[in-house]
Amino acid sequence: MEELKAEMNEIAAELKRIGGDAPAANGGGSRQRRLPEDLRLRIIEVRSQLFTRGYFDPVLARFDTATVAQASNAEVAEELEKVAAAL
Repeated sequence: MEELKAEMNEIAAELKRIGGDAPAANGGGSRQRRLPEDLRLRIIEVRSQLFTRGYFDPVLARFDTATVAQASNAEVAEELEKVAAAL
């Protein structure tokens, strides 16, 4: 669990450093964010790890949703920090 929390905080720091918002239009998933591929995959893996532990977060779900407005990088970073602190 400590490794997961550390990974979440590292990802949040990277997202804050990169900045930027989510794509303006719905659809296209997380590839539209123009994030480094390794970072994008790390976010998806962390979200999957949380889900397998029974934790669903609506903000993290909007990282790559195609049905509603995506959460901005700043929102995802903030939520990762909140969840890490709560674990």
